Amino acid sequence: MGMDQGQQEEYNQIISQLGAEDSDTRRWAVYDLEKFPVEVTTDHLVKRLEDEHRAVREAAAEVLESVPVDLCMSQLTPQLGNPRIEVRNLAAALIAKFGEGAVPYLLDALKEGNEDVRKFSADILGLAGSDKAIEGLAEALYDPVENVGVSVAEALGKIKSPDALPHLLAAFDKCDYLKRECAESLGLLGVPDGAIFLMGKLAETDDLLVRYAMIDALGNAGDNRVLEFLEKSFDSLPAELHIAVALSLLKIANRENIRLLSRPTAPVDAIINGSLEDNEDYQQLLIGQINAQVTEEVLTAFIHKSDALNAHVLVEVMKAARNYSNLTDFCLDMTAHDDDWVAYTAIEHLPDIDKGRLSQVLKGILDGERTLPQMAAMKMVVRLDLPNRREWLEPFLEAQDDDLRSLAQQLLDQ
Repeated sequence: MGMDQGQQEEYNQIISQLGAEDSDTRRWAVYDLEKFPVEVTTDHLVKRLEDEHRAVREAAAEVLESVPVDLCMSQLTPQLGNPRIEVRNLAAALIAKFGEGAVPYLLDALKEGNEDVRKFSADILGLAGSDKAIEGLAEALYDPVENVGVSVAEALGKIKSPDALPHLLAAFDKCDYLKRECAESLGLLGVPDGAIFLMGKLAETDDLLVRYAMIDALGNAGDNRVLEFLEKSFDSLPAELHIAVALSLLKIANRENIRLLSRPTAPVDAIINGSLEDNEDYQQLLIGQINAQVTEEVLTAFIHKSDALNAHVLVEVMKAARNYSNLTDFCLDMTAHDDDWVAYTAIEHLPDIDKGRLSQVLKGILDGERTLPQMAAMKMVVRLDLPNRREWLEPFLEAQDDDLRSLAQQLLDQ
């Protein structure tokens, strides 16, 4: 598409501004290029990805987003091997936004680019999630650079296509340095045949990190058969893997609606020990099992470690324990827990015992100095319709805390 003389002069002026000393001038020149045909601006925009100033680089990437894939990919893929990491990352993020349209160019780069270009191309193909990349990635699994092969194995898992299964199985057996990533990717595929393969290989594998990846993959892809296998294998596995097994068991049980903690073959102690780690995902999975009506025996095992339990887990244990008369003392003890949220919830879920004993507990809390537990106790006094409720609530009308005063007035007005 040609330009008239006026457009050509304006274009030449803007091109000259791309080399200006002032970064703002260069940045606005980049944006001004949007007025001209992409056929004459793309090379300049790609070059500005290497500008020394971040704002200019980001402006160039922003404008390049609207350039057709077939006009810019041949210039962009070499930037994946740029020695400057900020340029590589910017080019990778830009190419990733092109999605499936970039796949053919990235597959070519897997064959022709330098080591960094090949690795980043594999990474982006994984993000693109296109089945069209499977065969090309499979050919690149055995790249002479191990780091590239690792990225390829990871990409095959991220695409989550069953077509990747035979390639990952073959690479697991063929290349020791790919075993870990192949195992992780087999878990992402969620294909039963992948889980069966890993079960057969677990005992043959010595590397602890690979075994960890295999167990994690079994949790991601496994069903009831895998759950039984992990339960039976538990005692024979190194102690370092026990929490990983517990996590995988929880994943399978929650996905398959299995009451894991009630199974006689489940490693309950190890599952509880796993909850002591700082892993929010683990704790949420465990809470799902606690809510599935665990037995008094299991709750007692939790209670023995209550001092170390995460507050979220402790709250669910406490809610479940209130249904068992033998665990009443634990529920009452939780009303004095150091964590205000735990104490508040414990008061809201006081067990069904005689009002005389409950009155003593609630009066002790009201006479304390912790606002949230006091608010919960005030509500419970009214809910239980205790005879001394007005006498106990009226002093809070003079409390310094606004919330306490407001709640006392609200409850007394009922």
